[in-house]
Amino acid sequence: MNAYVIAAGLISLASAIFAAVGLLEPGWLGWTAPAPTWVNIGLGVLLGLPIVWLLAFRHHLQSRWALTEESPVAMYAHVEVEKDSESTLYYVCLRTAPGAPLLHRVAVYAPRGRIDTLRTPQAARVFIDRHSGKPLVVDLPGRRLWTMVA
Repeated sequence: MNAYVIAAGLISLASAIFAAVGLLEPGWLGWTAPAPTWVNIGLGVLLGLPIVWLLAFRHHLQSRWALTEESPVAMYAHVEVEKDSESTLYYVCLRTAPGAPLLHRVAVYAPRGRIDTLRTPQAARVFIDRHSGKPLVVDLPGRRLWTMVA
């Protein structure tokens, strides 16, 4: 998982703890006078940051869970790239064998580095969510692709 995701989660958790103390026991923070309404609203927003973090990074957390809890399935995968004037989209195509019909075509986050080798079908380990049946992580030799499934 990206270090920024973990750092953002820790910062949101620390701010929520600060907000909880500020709302429930303001004397612990050295506040003697009652807090104005705008301060209470700001503390309430800080209290909700961990929920926002969980919602924002739920796919990353779910994919990380899949790596530790799900058994990989052997498949063949290659990456297709769709470019238009405003964006570039990457899709991984999964098959049971090199000439077999396409099983899944799933959007993935942009791979790092050169993707020339990823455009040809090659053996991959695919981690599939047992509840939804959707691939979450595609592990190619030397690369790991994170899918953007909902």
